[in-house]
Amino acid sequence: MTEELSPEWDDEGLADLHRTLMWQLLRFTSSPLSYTTGAGLVCGVLMPPERRGATRVVLWDGHRLEGSVAYDVPLIHPQGDNIPWTHLVAAFRQVLVHPPVPDSTDPAGIPLADARRHMLDALDHVTFELGDALHAAVSLLHPPEAPERDSRPRLDGFLLRDRAIVRLYVTTPDIADRLGLDVSLHDDNGRVRAGNTALMAALPSLVPDELDSNRSSSQDAYAPAGVYDFTHW
Repeated sequence: MTEELSPEWDDEGLADLHRTLMWQLLRFTSSPLSYTTGAGLVCGVLMPPERRGATRVVLWDGHRLEGSVAYDVPLIHPQGDNIPWTHLVAAFRQVLVHPPVPDSTDPAGIPLADARRHMLDALDHVTFELGDALHAAVSLLHPPEAPERDSRPRLDGFLLRDRAIVRLYVTTPDIADRLGLDVSLHDDNGRVRAGNTALMAALPSLVPDELDSNRSSSQDAYAPAGVYDFTHW
């Protein structure tokens, strides 16, 4: 399937749909998509550079990153309506009971399966788990903060590169395309840390003012504006 799943939405509208799904999938980075189907953990949510109107979700088993698989899921119906994130999560869980077989690789070399048609079929008989209902109910009262149209970096995606580094994909009004920022998941003692408050506080000034001094030699098709190394923070 190709363009029949990509009606003429503008790029920013599609990006907003992608970001909404990305934020909702973050809770599955530490807990499986489903305990009943054995679905894996999310280790990446990306904007496919070669496919509009889709989000690329990367799953792993929590032990072997080399066993990761990426799935492209649709953000919009062929008729042009956006698909609610609640339905996307539930449909994706159902598709993973008998997942499509990867037939290519993504720009990072991860096996890639096009799950868009499977997702659309699953949406016709989607079912929800109790956790979905609870999360959706709470989100109605406390929705994720909408990205403000200011100079602060906006998260467009992420990918776990190894057990110590995550690459954050961000855009800013000052830079024409997407950046990749490598961030360490460990503290100075090599222990896993939950959050890096110093980097988060400094990030608005580091991007774009300190990019040149942190440029990485890495090449990444998901980050056309370059990759930058902030793992020393």
